[in-house]
Amino acid sequence: MKRLALAALLLASPAGAAGFDEFQVYDGRTVEPGVPDLNIHMNAGRRGRLGDGAPRNGLLATAELGIATAPWHAVALLLPFAREFSGDTYGGGFKLRNSFVTPGADTRLFGYGLDLEIGHQSVRFAEANLALTLRPIIAVRTGPWQLILNPSVVFPLGQDGPVFAPSVRGVRQVAPVVWLGVEHYMEFGRLDRPEAPRGQSHQLFVTTDIKVSNRFALHLGLGHGLTQASDRWLGKMILSVDF
Repeated sequence: MKRLALAALLLASPAGAAGFDEFQVYDGRTVEPGVPDLNIHMNAGRRGRLGDGAPRNGLLATAELGIATAPWHAVALLLPFAREFSGDTYGGGFKLRNSFVTPGADTRLFGYGLDLEIGHQSVRFAEANLALTLRPIIAVRTGPWQLILNPSVVFPLGQDGPVFAPSVRGVRQVAPVVWLGVEHYMEFGRLDRPEAPRGQSHQLFVTTDIKVSNRFALHLGLGHGLTQASDRWLGKMILSVDF
């Protein structure tokens, strides 16, 4: 079965403010080569920051279609759109992600990989129209426990310098088809000019993953911001389908 989907995409913050381009932890697992998969991301909540940019309060939905080309490589296309609670709707451009991973990562004590993601989005969704994300994947598994780290760096092409935005996830299997987890998403600002603590984003989620069947998996999460620069309450859901 495809890797359990771990989170949903969110809207980027306006330029100059701390925030996340997405809430998603990657653990290095992929589908069987040649097998397509579909993730439907839905995310809704009230956000702490106001101003120009993407909708602050509303729903983000993303269709993610992926396929593994080899045991160590997968590619995915993401197509987001947003709808404010007021009723306004916005298209979110696209993202193209290439994942290079350790084959059989879900059976190893230590797994690793790298995601290369290019995104073309309007200023409503991202600080720069074109951005490149380098997302290392470090995963440790022992018994029912997993710890996954993504020390990501985002390069807004043609804009300011790269931004350090790591994320970490701890998860425990509590039943044959159920996992409980905690996720922490951080953004410290530019590598050469980090934000002061009050300007950093820190978002904490509690999550559950359920393997509904060999083809379907469900991810649910509830998150809250830990700083003034973070979002308020957020709910997320992903339905994963393997064909």
